[in-house]
Amino acid sequence: MHIKIEREKLLPTLNLVCSVVEKRQTLPILANLYLNYENGTLNIVGTDIEVEISQIIGGIEGDNGSFTVSARKLLDICRMLPGNAVINFKMDNDKVVISSGRSRYTLKVLEANDFPRIEAGNWEERFKIHQNSLKTLLDNTSFAMAVQDVRYYLNGILFEIKSRRLRAIATDGHRLAQSDVEIELDIDDVRQLIVPRKAIAEISRFLDGDGDAELTVEISKNHLKLSKDNTVLITKLIDGKFPEFKGVLETELGIVIQLNRSEFIEMLTRVAVLTTDRFKGVRINLDKNQMMVTANNPEQEEAVEEMVMDYNGDKVETGYNVSYLIDAARVVNGENIEVHLQGNDGICIVRQPNEQNSTWLVMPMRI
Repeated sequence: MHIKIEREKLLPTLNLVCSVVEKRQTLPILANLYLNYENGTLNIVGTDIEVEISQIIGGIEGDNGSFTVSARKLLDICRMLPGNAVINFKMDNDKVVISSGRSRYTLKVLEANDFPRIEAGNWEERFKIHQNSLKTLLDNTSFAMAVQDVRYYLNGILFEIKSRRLRAIATDGHRLAQSDVEIELDIDDVRQLIVPRKAIAEISRFLDGDGDAELTVEISKNHLKLSKDNTVLITKLIDGKFPEFKGVLETELGIVIQLNRSEFIEMLTRVAVLTTDRFKGVRINLDKNQMMVTANNPEQEEAVEEMVMDYNGDKVETGYNVSYLIDAARVVNGENIEVHLQGNDGICIVRQPNEQNSTWLVMPMRI
């Protein structure tokens, strides 16, 4: 078996599919990529069993056949070769010889038939979405996912399909982010699926490139599939029940203030200097036409910031995690933000003025 390919064709594919391969493996073959050449096309696949990414490269010379080889070693070799290099693969029993110009590498291969591919079954729903729309959904919500929470269903994003809308929701129990876009799929019942954190990171990489490109999204009982040109990503879904969140978003919040987004972020960032890694709480006080934000730390140090604004309601005092407020404000796409408060020690909701597609909620802290 022999394959001949230009480095400039191979490297972008390796950068994409190698990202899913974990450094530490339970099975040796999971450290490898699967390469299959057939009739002028080379299909390269990487997987960690939970997520699989594959890309087909056309216009390649070679002989039909397949093998698996170390993902990291192949990527490193390809990166080190000159930009105009032509790379040759030639099988030699249980090894593959990779040569280019005067460079030659002999790597061990594992049996291609043993490479684990994800078997997704029948795809039950299918719709198309622009790449920039899906990227916006992820950017608006992914920061609120839990990290290694024992409540495994929080370690991902809930996607909900209903009435021609695709909604994304993420929460770690202390904050929540929700955003939705319109899609060309109308189903009778609400369809919910939880995409794991690792897959969300890979999808974000998958979405790099032309923002106007159209993706095909397919859903089965336990899997999600994204297809774009010659690239496919398949991920297993989290089998669990996402917590009920709609009630808290429908809570009546009597206080609405509008702030300059940049000034609000800068004020919170300055105050956050005196918080600690273990405690990020700040106190927010509202009074006549003024907001005051205060931070204290165990060394009895204090930071105080004040902002003039349009407010004529009752005095309010409440506490929040300053990092959560900053994260929410940063993803707002506009010059101003709306901050909705429940009152003393109540929840906070951040929105973009005159835009109802996204909501960011922060739970109060005891300061």
